[in-house]
Amino acid sequence: MLKRISPLQSEPVYRVDALRQIESEAARTLPPHSLMQRAGSAVARLAQACYPHARRVVVLAGAGNNGGDGLVAATQLHQAGRDVLVLACGGETLNEWRSRLPADAAWAWAQAQTAEVRCALDDHSTLPEADLYIDALLGLGLSGPMRAQMAEIIQKLNAQRGAPVLSVDLPSGLDADTGAATDVCVRATLTLSLLGLKPGLCTGPASTLCGTLWHDDLGVSAATHHPQVAIDATWLGVDLIRPLLPDLTQSAHKGQRGDVAVIGGAAGMTGAALLAARAAAQLGAGRVFVGLLDDQAPALDLLAPELMLRSPAALLDAQGGRTCLLVGPGAGCDDTARSYLAQALAQPVPLVLDADALNLLAVTDSLQTLLRQRNPITTLLTPHPLEAARLLGASVQAIESDRLTAARTLAQRFACWIVLKGRGTVIVSPQQTAWINATGNGLLATAGSGDVLAGSAAALLAATGKASSVLAAVWLHGQAAIHYARKHGPGGLTATTLPSWMAASWADLPYRRPRPGIDENADFC
Repeated sequence: MLKRISPLQSEPVYRVDALRQIESEAARTLPPHSLMQRAGSAVARLAQACYPHARRVVVLAGAGNNGGDGLVAATQLHQAGRDVLVLACGGETLNEWRSRLPADAAWAWAQAQTAEVRCALDDHSTLPEADLYIDALLGLGLSGPMRAQMAEIIQKLNAQRGAPVLSVDLPSGLDADTGAATDVCVRATLTLSLLGLKPGLCTGPASTLCGTLWHDDLGVSAATHHPQVAIDATWLGVDLIRPLLPDLTQSAHKGQRGDVAVIGGAAGMTGAALLAARAAAQLGAGRVFVGLLDDQAPALDLLAPELMLRSPAALLDAQGGRTCLLVGPGAGCDDTARSYLAQALAQPVPLVLDADALNLLAVTDSLQTLLRQRNPITTLLTPHPLEAARLLGASVQAIESDRLTAARTLAQRFACWIVLKGRGTVIVSPQQTAWINATGNGLLATAGSGDVLAGSAAALLAATGKASSVLAAVWLHGQAAIHYARKHGPGGLTATTLPSWMAASWADLPYRRPRPGIDENADFC
């Protein structure tokens, strides 16, 4: 079934080895060439649906099964009356290119020839003009460095202006498992992922190059027909996050909605702790306490007088009940911050560690030991890629080159929940279950945005007592940026206003109704 991927519906995400297993098992039970026929048909249908006025179509076909999918699409578009040209890419001659085609792609070539589709060899000249380009160059077939001839074709495709690019399965040059890219990668307008969704389309530094994301399972339901194939992660949609949000009962009082205690805000950085605390208050915490590390800080937040400011020591002495501790925003990395972090790690309550708390963990072995000893008490770390690199003793490039693996390594090493922020935020549980967030945009790249996320996560942890509520915090954080952009465009969202947009996004969600046979109070994580 052909469908657009959005933040509304959760989807399973599969690594390449799992998809190859699904493909192999399906091919054994289907008539010959069925999967390629279905894939090419899906590409042709999407092209006609999204670009009904594109008369000239150029299909860039590599000498692999991705190229075969493109050949099937070319044949069907030609039969639908489009002016189609197949440009055979990656061979010295057309015969040499054709001789390298695998069996399914060779069949697709024969079908195209029978239908009298125009075909030509890429001769390194200017790319033919078109109203639509279909990238069927590499797909999952890329392994190792890209050949210079293929890189040249991709550069020409990216240099053309005006015509959209539809990538088959994934933009050529993109690593399907990691979202990293080779030296060059197709910049697609939209991408049709076939069989299953790949991690590299959802997270990673080059995943934005896929453009609008579509999916077609080619009539092969992995969950139904191949339940033994492991899901690598879940694309996080509203259908999963809505049951994780607390419902407000008429008899509720502030003591039932959970307390959040924020410790941070050293001299010159009190704003970070206050932003986190304000977010916690706006995302439903019954009471929010703030322990600022700056001795000269005021005793009242005039913009949010509902916050209760205390000394950090007093907050740590008073923990218990339905409380979530948040340590780190603006805390600094001196001995005072280190001491309070050690005390917080010893508290038997849910704990969120952000910003400087993560930097202190990265350089203090004794704190790491205390962190691991907290298991099974819920602990959440919210690193951005640089903080994750410090925690793992790696480079930012290494973190970004495989974000799912990095997040899983952190979760395993520290026995806690991980939120690895960035393009396609990755959430991993201590049990190694992974989700990729479906919401967000560049508006979140602003000072204080991470503090708001940490405060929001703490509020939902306190309110629900469910570790998995962090999924809802991450989703709402990204949805707020989408909500804002729709109304106000690409600028103007600040950390101060972000919690209000998160609350508005929450209000827009459909109300959860109990589902028969489902324990709505169970923590599915």
